Amino acid sequence: MLKGIRFFGSFTGTLILFAVSVLPAADRITVLEGKGKNVSGTILAVNAEKITIDVRGEKQEIPANIIALTEYDGEPSGLKAARTAFDGSRMPETLEVLAKIDPKTLTKPEMKQDFNYFTVAAKAKSVLAGSGDLADAEKSLLDFIKNNKNSYHYFEICELYGDLMVQAGKFDDAKKSYAALAKAPWPEYSLKATVSLGMAEITEKKTDSARKNFETVIKSEDNSEQAERLKNTAQIGLALCLASEKKYEEAIKMLEEIAKNSGNEDSAFQSLVYNSLGSAYAQAVRPRQAILAYMHTDILFSSARNEHIKALQELSKLWKQLQRNERAEETDNRLKSIYNIGK
Repeated sequence: MLKGIRFFGSFTGTLILFAVSVLPAADRITVLEGKGKNVSGTILAVNAEKITIDVRGEKQEIPANIIALTEYDGEPSGLKAARTAFDGSRMPETLEVLAKIDPKTLTKPEMKQDFNYFTVAAKAKSVLAGSGDLADAEKSLLDFIKNNKNSYHYFEICELYGDLMVQAGKFDDAKKSYAALAKAPWPEYSLKATVSLGMAEITEKKTDSARKNFETVIKSEDNSEQAERLKNTAQIGLALCLASEKKYEEAIKMLEEIAKNSGNEDSAFQSLVYNSLGSAYAQAVRPRQAILAYMHTDILFSSARNEHIKALQELSKLWKQLQRNERAEETDNRLKSIYNIGK
């Protein structure tokens, strides 16, 4: 009897293994947390606004603005590794992994689009973080925008190109790209584009126009979670307008109040608040208070990569201003060791 049971167990295990081996492979779409269910099936079509996928004979349309990531049946392992590195904000590693992928293994148009997306986005994010080749990143983004208007990453790339052009001082190009972002079919994208435009105008020293854009966002009747976050960011923008007009005490008071009331916001938002506060203090020639503000980002919100880099760069300048060269050198060394920026 025991022998028969062993045989039955072995047979059952074989059946299970066989069943797993013949299950159809699938494309997989993971959505943002709280935005619905993840789905598996066969991707039928992709455009800037949605992905259409066949899930067990039923067509479903997944809006691009809720998609966290897409994995494809038969994709090379390198593409998954690049996706993981990219999501972890490890841009040099992302580019290194992508460079090792054999183009012949990208057997679907969607795979090729994602390969191109990760390549151009990693280049741009590297430049925004203080390293990389600006001209190469700009050209790569423009090529993607021109040739991949049907990518579900399209609007994200428009935003990224706008940010890159602000850093390059090409404000007209930035505004055109943010205008393209505003054409997305989701209301929060229009608000996002308006906030980005306002921040660009602060850099361009067009404070009056920037203020109007921030006020437009704040007055929006959209009460979604994303819209509320953008309204809070617009409040930061208004404070930066005050600082640019040398109304430092008003700006500092406003930013301190935002910091006090923003406990539920994420690290990216918190780091923007404290970096903006640091900037206001620095403009008011209060370097010690500026250091404390930037150290909030460094110590508490370092997961926000770009804002953390900015905080470290500003801390280095402030330490040198106070003739604390050993602290400046320590900060520079951290920039080099963590982000490969500097020395």
